[in-house]
Amino acid sequence: MAPLHQQIRREIEEQIHAGILTAGARLPTEKELCEQHDVSRATAQRVLNDLVHAGLAIRRRRHGTFVADAMQQVNLLNYVAPEASEKGVPGRHEVISAKIVRATDAILALPGAAPDTAVVEMVRRKLDIHDRPRSVERHVILFSAAPDLLEQDLEELRSMPYLRSRQVPIDMLRVYLDPVIVSEYDAELLDSQAGTPALLRRRESRLKDGSAVEVVATLIRPGTAEFFVEIPFPSV
Repeated sequence: MAPLHQQIRREIEEQIHAGILTAGARLPTEKELCEQHDVSRATAQRVLNDLVHAGLAIRRRRHGTFVADAMQQVNLLNYVAPEASEKGVPGRHEVISAKIVRATDAILALPGAAPDTAVVEMVRRKLDIHDRPRSVERHVILFSAAPDLLEQDLEELRSMPYLRSRQVPIDMLRVYLDPVIVSEYDAELLDSQAGTPALLRRRESRLKDGSAVEVVATLIRPGTAEFFVEIPFPSV
């Protein structure tokens, strides 16, 4: 049986997708979820956080949590946060390819790696909870930091927790957000149109010497998300 927070989240998701909860509808507060389902505040908070992170809900400061528009709402401040990479988002991965190559032949440059350094190269397609294409992910990971990576369940793998479990001493994350044009190859994977503008997030996990252990490039399917930044207005 799924954990309680997932059961509650799925119940709300089903109401959203069935049109019972429409765009703009107010969702229960943490207190209301606690009372309705007899759960802790932490569980209720996780339910709402997961809905927001999945793009199904949006928080409005001092007003509550509401059903998002059909287009996913993505807070860029959350999008680049390490916590988002740790948790992942609802849906599943399809593994397109996974292999060991030389750094010079990899699909992404790994800063600090010599040309002949062995790296793990992986391409995955992320699908949402309805199995619709959500994004294309390209990973390049230093083989010495992940020698058993290809033995893992790559459909479920989240690289940040994996590297943490191997005690890789990551010192910092550097995140780039680049506007790009969708290639024909990616358009086919995303069920999209080639030549369409899109947003690419590139995350580098770096050691203290500045070299990278991993680079991940995530291409979001065009037209499925609106990106915004929300910050508190400073008091006078």
